[in-house]
Amino acid sequence: MHTADAVDSFEGASFESHVALVGDSVPAAFATQALRSPDAVAVRCAGRELSYRELDERANQLAQGLAGLGVGPETPVAVLMERSVDLVVALLAVLKAGGFYLPLHSGYPLERMQWIVDETSAPVLLTDRAMRDRGVPNTGALVVVDEDEHLAGLPVGDLGIESRPEQLAYVMYTSGSTGRPKGVAVTHRDVLDLVVDGMFGAGAHERVLMVAPYAFDPSTYELWVPLLHGGRTVVTPGDDLSVATLARLIAEEEITGLQVTAGLFRVMAEEDPGCFAGVREVITGGDVISPTAVQRVLEHCPDTVVRSTYGPTETTLFATQAPWVVADEVPAPIPVGRPLDGMRAHVLDGALQPVPAGGTGELYIAGAGLARGYFGRPDLTAERFVADPYGPAGTRMYRTGDLARWSGDGLLE
Repeated sequence: MHTADAVDSFEGASFESHVALVGDSVPAAFATQALRSPDAVAVRCAGRELSYRELDERANQLAQGLAGLGVGPETPVAVLMERSVDLVVALLAVLKAGGFYLPLHSGYPLERMQWIVDETSAPVLLTDRAMRDRGVPNTGALVVVDEDEHLAGLPVGDLGIESRPEQLAYVMYTSGSTGRPKGVAVTHRDVLDLVVDGMFGAGAHERVLMVAPYAFDPSTYELWVPLLHGGRTVVTPGDDLSVATLARLIAEEEITGLQVTAGLFRVMAEEDPGCFAGVREVITGGDVISPTAVQRVLEHCPDTVVRSTYGPTETTLFATQAPWVVADEVPAPIPVGRPLDGMRAHVLDGALQPVPAGGTGELYIAGAGLARGYFGRPDLTAERFVADPYGPAGTRMYRTGDLARWSGDGLLE
């Protein structure tokens, strides 16, 4: 089975090795990269770009403004903005101020956004003129990032706030089974555990296309994997995710890595499988992955790796992965692979005993990247984040509710 061997064959990449990541928090790791390559392009959107130095300085200014509004360690800051370079500035600024960002999806009804803001008692909302004019939820302080002239006069130096690894980086709300949204609380350590995983160490993620809404967890990969390794995030402008638009952006921006949902990947494979030419790695998952789609892309783009993944938001995006490089060797159904570095996957029966290979059981995920729990919901946290009888004392595992089995090759299906 051709999988991981071919992934390490890419040469000549300027992307920093995953072992070079320095810092116990997201902003500390970013600051290291800003010092290493201050003039390199960090983020681009619709022709506008910011270097690492510019992104660092603008985020510092906004962080100064947030600190003046009382934002400090673990303060929730709601963010409702259009896709732009300013969005990246805003998210980084929240972390630099010591707070955690609370991303709101523009597609949510205003009532749902208001519920999330009220549920978390977020004292500040970051927005832009376009979103403000459409209507935003009420909160204590409203900062219009692209209109506040006061920000431009603030110091560009770092605030010097050192966030701890166990502090929250973001809380993302997902729909609950009962209809009540639940906020998944993800720490700086969780994000860094993802970023340093070996699946990102082969130089395939120098220039990453940000396709997902920033209120969904794929944005964790799209933002922090390139930015904490000295790469570039290219934000897709607007909401046009047509195959033609994505194909154009992939070519024009010389994208080397991206993540698309299984459904979008299937559509792209059907309409324009050659659009991934030049892309070193395409990550897909979130639903049943079409073997035909993977084969079709590999046939048209033999130098591209297609990586199947699985993971709920509660495990900081990816919990398992498997790379595929040869069309003729893509199985059906496609396994979701092996656990990421530092992660453990258990297929257990009702008595929490391991199910033999080939048998079906419930999937539990443990180890690195496991979220703190659900924000303000200790009851639900205790129900889904349970004691791990197979890990070190005091550790937990996440009960996914999904059925799974181990294949004879040691891959998770």
